[in-house]
Amino acid sequence: MDIIDRIKSYEPLFDWWLFDDLISIFDQESLIKVKHLSYGNEKYAFVKVVTVYDQDNNLKYLEKRIQDIKSHLNLNQGYIEDEFVEDEQYLIENNQGEVIGIDLCLLMEEDTYKVDDLDDLSGKLLYELGLKLFDKHEYDEALRYFKKGEVVNNSDCICIIGYLYERGLGVERDYVKAAYYYQKATSLNNIVASCNLAYFYELGIGIEQDYQKAYELYLKGAETGFPRAICNLGYCYEYGRGVKADLKQAVEYYLEAARLGYSEALYSLGTCLEFGEGIEKDIERAFKCYEEAANQGHERSQYRLGYCYENGLGTLQDFVKAFYWYERASKNNYPPALVSLATCYELGQGTIEDLKMARSYYKKAAHLGYVRAQFWLGYFYETHLEIKNAAYRCSYWYRKASKQNDVQAIVALGYCYESGFGVKRDLKRAVELYLRAAKLNYPAAQCNLAYCYEMGIGTKPDIKQAIHYYCLASKAGYPRAMCNLGYLYDHGEGVKINHQKAFDLYMQAAKVNYAPGLYHVGLAYEEGKGNEVNIDKAITFYKRAANLNYAMAMYNLGLIYEQNEDYHDDLKAISYYEMAIDQNDIRAMYRMALYLDEGKVIAKDVQKAFTYLQISANKEYAPAMNMYGIYLEDGISDYKDSQEAFRYFLKASNQGYVPGIYNLGRCYFYGIGTDVNKQEAFELFCKASAMKYREACFMVGYMYCYGDGIEKDIQKAKEYYQESADLGFQDAIKELEKLK
Repeated sequence: MDIIDRIKSYEPLFDWWLFDDLISIFDQESLIKVKHLSYGNEKYAFVKVVTVYDQDNNLKYLEKRIQDIKSHLNLNQGYIEDEFVEDEQYLIENNQGEVIGIDLCLLMEEDTYKVDDLDDLSGKLLYELGLKLFDKHEYDEALRYFKKGEVVNNSDCICIIGYLYERGLGVERDYVKAAYYYQKATSLNNIVASCNLAYFYELGIGIEQDYQKAYELYLKGAETGFPRAICNLGYCYEYGRGVKADLKQAVEYYLEAARLGYSEALYSLGTCLEFGEGIEKDIERAFKCYEEAANQGHERSQYRLGYCYENGLGTLQDFVKAFYWYERASKNNYPPALVSLATCYELGQGTIEDLKMARSYYKKAAHLGYVRAQFWLGYFYETHLEIKNAAYRCSYWYRKASKQNDVQAIVALGYCYESGFGVKRDLKRAVELYLRAAKLNYPAAQCNLAYCYEMGIGTKPDIKQAIHYYCLASKAGYPRAMCNLGYLYDHGEGVKINHQKAFDLYMQAAKVNYAPGLYHVGLAYEEGKGNEVNIDKAITFYKRAANLNYAMAMYNLGLIYEQNEDYHDDLKAISYYEMAIDQNDIRAMYRMALYLDEGKVIAKDVQKAFTYLQISANKEYAPAMNMYGIYLEDGISDYKDSQEAFRYFLKASNQGYVPGIYNLGRCYFYGIGTDVNKQEAFELFCKASAMKYREACFMVGYMYCYGDGIEKDIQKAKEYYQESADLGFQDAIKELEKLK
């Protein structure tokens, strides 16, 4: 839990006080405003909370640290320093019930800390009184005390004046003046000021950027044991600022500052442990670092802790806790947390699904200029077309993110131009965008660009360029490029046919569980390309792809179980066809229509068969168009339309589908849905017979035999009848008997 939730769990504090507001939080110290719980009592007070943690969950060590703090504040001698009137402490536990820290709560007295005559006060007292006013956000009054402290060269007063100018608290923000005060306090050996000044030198704030001076000042602070200086010295070593980069040395400094409970160091150490940078990877230890820093209110750690819970990293997966920490990290509008919170609302993950809330958080982060939020907001509109002007809004945010060189957004915008989604279709512009992202080494862009070169989309076809970009994307481990390149090797497009090379590429894609890769490996085993035929392995890979909802694999499994004698199982075939139909596979619809039409394995249902055929035919799948034509011609399912039948036979014929060619010939021969045209019929029958379609062979023989529409020729009739008979057509055998 964060500090607010922990304080609420401790209520009533000191028997009488309830949480009202979090005034400030800085590392291990928080200032809480509390209100009296008695009815009608409008009395308020303040509680300072000092939090200590231990990486090793050592309770004795934690208690010793608390005792040291109390001793420093004179809380152990039976009397309390003027600043505090009472103290109490609470254990902090993690989700496993282990004690990981202690909150020491100090109730502050309620005087105003204001003195009319400041002239006789020491610099130390001026600082302490001013700080109490600062903690209560009374910056103008606090500044009066600090200015008096400056006169007597109190370095703490001078340092905090710099901080007021840095933050614009009670004064107009002025980085140059802030730097001046930090320099002045540093000259008086104020370690906090020297660390602040180092930060200004590091980033060039209010002063000329100088990494070397920043490093030297951080080193000076680190030598005194100041946690922030130690941590920032780690940054210098991590990024090579003012010193040669040394990640292992950076980690040593992060470890040192983390042991002192410094939240930023805990976060940095956590990332090093999470990704194994400068130290051995240890996800569970990284989780503990994030947890400790998150409990101190460190928003990036709160975000990473949410991410750990979401993905089960170093802890059990828990979407509710992930949502909790994303929400905490979002309190101060941390953009990555806003995006993750939006995703939780969009998916109903750890909370109730709420698309309005999701959209509002995406928008908030996007308007903060966070490029990933701009992309995800665009994607949100792309996937929620029920929103007014969604397509336009989608392209708008992809364009915004593209201006910041977000490669994913550049590719997405390219696709918008390729498909005309939210913009006027412009294939040339799509290619330009793919090329731009490809030059930034984004594999998805390289693959899309390769496909454009392969197919001549927005550019002249150039198979060499296609292969070049497919190779680049494949080397980067992009599975779609591996499959597309494998296809070129399988079919010898731009390269020599090499089934083994194709198989190897498909297998690489399959290893990352890419469904098309799994499918193509299965197909290679089924067809014996690049390997010997192995139906068992084919089935294994098809099933893995089917489990990823890949319809083509489901369909092929259906075919194996329907048509392969060694594996024949109609019920399994039907099961996989039905799964493929759920994915809108039109070929599976056709196969199911055959089962439903036949009515042997499952109950005959011509109405359902008609529906499947109609859907599949309207998607221009030739076998379905042909069978749909037969249904329309014969009035099966109580709907007869000869002209529509003719139209579908024509469309199937135009695709070169042999039964469609034959049936179109029948239409011309008998005048079904069109005028009789024996010459056209003859030519179509001849075309189908050349492809060994036995009914077509029979009709050519018939026309020669009876001179129906063509010149009679008994010899040719016999030849065609014989060919039809050899193909097993019984009517042809009967006609041959008549001619003997």
